[in-house]
Amino acid sequence: MNNSNILADQMRAFLAPESVLEDQASLEFYGRDWIKDFKPAPCLVVLPNNSEEVQQIVKLCNRERVSIVPSGGRTGLSGGATATNGEVIVSLERMRKIIQVDSVDRTIICEAGVVLERIQTQATQHGLYFPVDFSSRGSAQIGGALATNAGGIRVIRYGNIRDWVVGIKVITGNGELLEINGSLFKNNTGYDLRHLFVGSEGTLGIITEVTLKLTSPPNDITRVLCGLRSTEGILPLLAYCRNNLRDLSAFEFMERRALQEVLTHRGLRDPLAHQFPAYVLVECEINDSSASERLVAAFGEAYESELIQDVVVSESSAQALELMNLRDLISETLSDNYTIHKNDISVPVSMIPAFLHELHAIINTAYPALRVVVFGHVGDGNLHINVLKTDAISDHDFWSGCHEADHKIFSLVQRYRGSISAEHGVGLLKREFLHYSRTEAEIALMQGIKRVFDPNGVMNPGKIF
Repeated sequence: MNNSNILADQMRAFLAPESVLEDQASLEFYGRDWIKDFKPAPCLVVLPNNSEEVQQIVKLCNRERVSIVPSGGRTGLSGGATATNGEVIVSLERMRKIIQVDSVDRTIICEAGVVLERIQTQATQHGLYFPVDFSSRGSAQIGGALATNAGGIRVIRYGNIRDWVVGIKVITGNGELLEINGSLFKNNTGYDLRHLFVGSEGTLGIITEVTLKLTSPPNDITRVLCGLRSTEGILPLLAYCRNNLRDLSAFEFMERRALQEVLTHRGLRDPLAHQFPAYVLVECEINDSSASERLVAAFGEAYESELIQDVVVSESSAQALELMNLRDLISETLSDNYTIHKNDISVPVSMIPAFLHELHAIINTAYPALRVVVFGHVGDGNLHINVLKTDAISDHDFWSGCHEADHKIFSLVQRYRGSISAEHGVGLLKREFLHYSRTEAEIALMQGIKRVFDPNGVMNPGKIF
């Protein structure tokens, strides 16, 4: 009997037999996230039903010095949920209870395996609203969203998911159960440990339960698609929208190539009569009877003053959804049709046009024969750079070329005082490049924090550092 068989038998001492998976298909399925850069090689998959079972798993892995990879919906894009070296995958997918929705506190308490879309639906059913949103809402689990500090399309108004966390329950790397902050909105008693775990990518512990804030829903939402003659028009339009739209909730950017991929592969209609190099999708909340009229008038003035070169304003919820799909479906469309090298970076918003100009100069040199698709949450400085592999280039040449080009792109990001990972995390994909965004002193402090919470180094090893 090999070591993984012995470990599986030890797990079955406190887990149901169907909660311990050893077959090759399960190892492949649970062993990686959306990124295909790394080959999965876990030794075991376990599916606990509650925090107590997670705690027992972590304690056993500490005793046996076996590494753990926490796993949620596996929609990550940095290899953070990929097991490459005989680790135990701890999947939270069976921990999907909504424990409580409190309309007075305006909170929702749920287990880590609940998907984002279900939280949004539960909030709506109670007359409330959870505004954090992104395209993988139907499969991304809330524990993983916290572990990567997910952002999405409404960061410009509502912030990252970090801003909506009230309390968490977490099993640390040494198997200790921490219940941090409960449902308190004010608690000024020392260090706020919640925010060490939010964005920690499972390297400090496993989040098993979370309490989230909720807010009032908008009465309605209107979306506007604008065509621009160049990326130079992004900042003037953003400034104009901030000054003239009271309830701006999203300001999304896409180059023509990004839009064209969705139109082509999804069979959707281009809502504008002409093609443009750059597009901005604006979302506004409509909270009073005159808001729609003000919005239409504002974009009419933007067109007359040539801030934008064409525009369509949604006139129904169905049309609003159609416009959002043009932006929302980009990542899924690319993943369905190409092998992709993805980069997720951020720079100060005011520097985006200048950064894009230099970025394309690097892209044209590094990828002269490849298509590169750029889009992002430009309202908060976040850009997604997608390099599409063609059949004419081998896998080896593609990945090695992308790796070489990343150094040039991240050097540019560093010069603009940006981040090599705006919302996807570091994981395996970007750990080699961490120094472009963090100083040696910062990295040393982060490694010291990991040693405190995970003294045996069993929790998601090789990620971030």
